Amino acid sequence: MQPIGPAAIARLNEECFCLPLERAALQAAAAARLGAQEAPWAAGALEGLSAGQPIFLPAAMRDDLFQRARAVGALLLALAATRASFDREALAAAGIYNSFDFHLAATGPKLIEVNTNAGGAFLQPLFLDAVTPARAMQGFAPEEMLLDAWARLRPGRPLRRVAIVDEAPETQALYLDMRLAAAALEGRGLAVDILDRKALRREGGALLGPRGPIDMVYNRLVDFHLREPESAVLNDAWAAGEAVVAPNPQVYRAFADKHLLVALSDPEAVAALAAEAHADAALVLDTVPHTELVDRASADRLWAARRDYVFKPAEGYASRGVYRGDKISHKKWGEIAGAGYLAQRFAEPSQRALRLAGGPAAHKADIRVWAHGAEPLFSAARLYGGQVTGFRGEGAGFAPILWLESASAEAGCAEAGCADTKSADTTCGVPA
Repeated sequence: MQPIGPAAIARLNEECFCLPLERAALQAAAAARLGAQEAPWAAGALEGLSAGQPIFLPAAMRDDLFQRARAVGALLLALAATRASFDREALAAAGIYNSFDFHLAATGPKLIEVNTNAGGAFLQPLFLDAVTPARAMQGFAPEEMLLDAWARLRPGRPLRRVAIVDEAPETQALYLDMRLAAAALEGRGLAVDILDRKALRREGGALLGPRGPIDMVYNRLVDFHLREPESAVLNDAWAAGEAVVAPNPQVYRAFADKHLLVALSDPEAVAALAAEAHADAALVLDTVPHTELVDRASADRLWAARRDYVFKPAEGYASRGVYRGDKISHKKWGEIAGAGYLAQRFAEPSQRALRLAGGPAAHKADIRVWAHGAEPLFSAARLYGGQVTGFRGEGAGFAPILWLESASAEAGCAEAGCADTKSADTTCGVPA
């Protein structure tokens, strides 16, 4: 079969609205995981986290994205291995829910950043179940990443209790993701606690929570280095080997420190590491946009070329403090020029139209590839209407990806499961 082409994919993403993520389907998918009592609350939370529609992409793109993520991840592990204190195997094992975030630019997929505690993994099978049950994750279970990490880091030892740790977890936008993680692990026979980091304590060479000793921590904190005073107990327990903490500060430094993007876009640095990493240097350089530090030496040049760049704080997360070069004011530039920012060449994201209250509206798309260490496992899109990714604004949120093999928009629409292409309420805009 001839692969579906970019024009057909663009047409579906512009015109197909026939597979909405409806509340009843979301509630049913939540009930299957959390039970009927929590399902209404979960369905409401899911509506706030969902873009409301899937996005369409060619199946070949998934293979390409996975290949690029794998190559970049291998290079990052090779770079980490050059530091005496880093254990490559331990980093790969503890690197649970690493995410490689891409823009599908006209010149090919571009990696805009890597994250190490990327939330949302446990939402994705649910979204796919809700939009088209026949395309469920086909055996993918996010909790396997946690179980595999434990088996690799503590071989032969039983795992009894997992703590999912964040700052005031019940107030977090992705608290439902944590509840789904807890339910999935409890379904495997484990005791699971969702805890504020302040509830942790150390005693007798063990990390403890309110209900007893903790073997493993699924770390959701954005205190990536565990430097804040409230994180001291967790950091000390990790350093002493009293509990497996995943991800941990070494995983962050190996994968998500944004300064690494400078090396990943430097031809000499990439060439020096590629052989050791068994990675395709040309593919890595094609994937990672040029990135450099904003300092006194580069400030004037980058200001003059600012329209070609995005400026990001080296220690930032969740798009906080990120500025598009064509939107930044001279006053703001003065504030960030010496504030530890990086300049990354801008890669235009692809788009997906969403049917909103005021009619169809184009939204930008980031494609997130979740990985265990450097091994990619699954992906989803995040749609947004402003300059940077987030859950604010109508239509912003996660969108499941429907990977298509068909050769045309018409066939792709049918393959996706759009049974009715003529109804005014469900039209794909594509003839059946």
